[in-house]
Amino acid sequence: MTDRTAKELLTAALAIMLPIAALTACAHKSAKTIDSMNPEAPFVSEEKPKNDAYYHFALSRMLYLDGKNADSLRELVYAELADPKSAYLKYNLAIMYISEGRMTDALAKLEESIKISPDFAPSYTLLGRVYASSQDPDMKAKSVTILNKAVELDPNDAESLLFLAIMDTEAGNLSDAEAKFKKITELYPDSEKGYFFLGRLFYEKGDYAAAEASYKKALEINPSFGSALVELAVVYEQQGRMKESEDIYRDVIVLYPNSLESYVRYGNFLFRVNRVDDAREQFEKAETLDYHNPDLKLRLGLLYIESRDFDKAIEEFRLILMGNPNDERAKYYLALAYVETENYESAVQLLDTIGPESEFYDASLVQRAYVLEKQGSISESLQIMEQAYQREPQNEVIVNYLGSVYRKLGRDQDAVTLYKKFLESNPGSETIYYSLGVTYYLLDDVNNSIETMKSLIAINPEHADALNFVGYTYAERGENLDEAEALVKKALALSPDKGYILDSLGWVYYKKGRYAEAIAVLKEAAAKQQGDPAIYEHLGDAYSAVGDHETALSYYRQGLDLISEEESPDADETELRARLMEKINRITQTQGIRSEL
Repeated sequence: MTDRTAKELLTAALAIMLPIAALTACAHKSAKTIDSMNPEAPFVSEEKPKNDAYYHFALSRMLYLDGKNADSLRELVYAELADPKSAYLKYNLAIMYISEGRMTDALAKLEESIKISPDFAPSYTLLGRVYASSQDPDMKAKSVTILNKAVELDPNDAESLLFLAIMDTEAGNLSDAEAKFKKITELYPDSEKGYFFLGRLFYEKGDYAAAEASYKKALEINPSFGSALVELAVVYEQQGRMKESEDIYRDVIVLYPNSLESYVRYGNFLFRVNRVDDAREQFEKAETLDYHNPDLKLRLGLLYIESRDFDKAIEEFRLILMGNPNDERAKYYLALAYVETENYESAVQLLDTIGPESEFYDASLVQRAYVLEKQGSISESLQIMEQAYQREPQNEVIVNYLGSVYRKLGRDQDAVTLYKKFLESNPGSETIYYSLGVTYYLLDDVNNSIETMKSLIAINPEHADALNFVGYTYAERGENLDEAEALVKKALALSPDKGYILDSLGWVYYKKGRYAEAIAVLKEAAAKQQGDPAIYEHLGDAYSAVGDHETALSYYRQGLDLISEEESPDADETELRARLMEKINRITQTQGIRSEL
């Protein structure tokens, strides 16, 4: 199901519907102020107003088609003065007022039109549409009665039916909404909007096959219907048909090469499928269309962080702050980029400007604590996090980081207690389940670790890291290897670019004695996850298993060099270093290969 809100549904309807021409075509504005136009004010023509409604109405239409909206409105006012009992003229005046943003005047004219001619359906349709687009709940509720009256007067009024169907969808009356959308398509088989919104309704219900059929019908009517193309791409993505989805996003860009939204949507798709570099390219193209857009810059900066291009990220966030020094999103993420580049002083200066009222405050506390930890002040880091926890014990970010501080201090059992207490009131927290599983593993409680990760997988069967964790742990223990292979392969399908998951698969193959496959996969893992000494150890083990001790020794040494470059390796790295040295010594002693240590 989508998370589209009711407000977004109605906004989308207003944007996509083919409105009355006056509502969309008024691109040219007169230099004159509309509100100054009245029968007593000077007017362009030297002629005096005629007492001829048809003349002024016809002149109004001609002026409107020429883009002279102010003059057109003046003539329409004269037409109404000549025939003040015409519901049709008042209806047209309302259209003009709406196009000029004069909603109070428009509503007054529509009320007058209905009073004069209670059976004139278009006035009800337009009045109901205006009320339906209002943010006032009372007006929105009133719109239902008005639009139903329009349909009562004209059962073939597709516009009123469309708005009523959308409001049925908002209210959760999906069966009523579906019936109305289907009636629209029956009355008007070429109604692209009817099929589009019917497709959206099916998508909301999770019926992707029916949604696909409806979107395709809309596109048969109008192959360039951009919104239908994009939502069809979303349906394909939900069905796992990624290539078809991507093909549509590409088609949209060809159709609308100057559309900012086209590049943003394609970029978001690429990010969802973990193609970060490709996503960044699309957002860079979008930025050329709207260079000063802060939301675009923020997303692009986050993509630069994701690809570890911190200098470019810093540049984007700085540009946002030049335009708006109080943008706390940019402050926080700029501080994050500074932390990653170890510019701790600049990071702390920014973090200090984020106050308790900010949505980024809790995350900023975590970053402050992290900076203190990196600077060797882990006790101060702990103090900040425990104070934050006292203030916000239900904050997942704070709980997760406080637990990690406990672990770094060797207080693993305190971390377990903290996580379990949080899960009692937040049983759906995937983050804390994962951290709890890892903590059990660090305590050598492997059975509880696996069970915790399986509980997480029950909550989210597509949690790639949990799937990988269980699969790799089974491989480490040399048990359930077929299940381990299936779990890791599923994790890899979900996150194909993660080198550490490839490493797990290679390790499963190694444990199964499939050494050639293990070597091939582990090489790929090393290429994707450069700088991970554990992968080099696994490669060394695999080559050693096939008797290629020189190559094995080379990989062991590469892994050792990576750990040696660490100024302060943690306990796991210290243990890995000892293992690598032992394996290097064993090969040099048993195979007669000279050691370079």
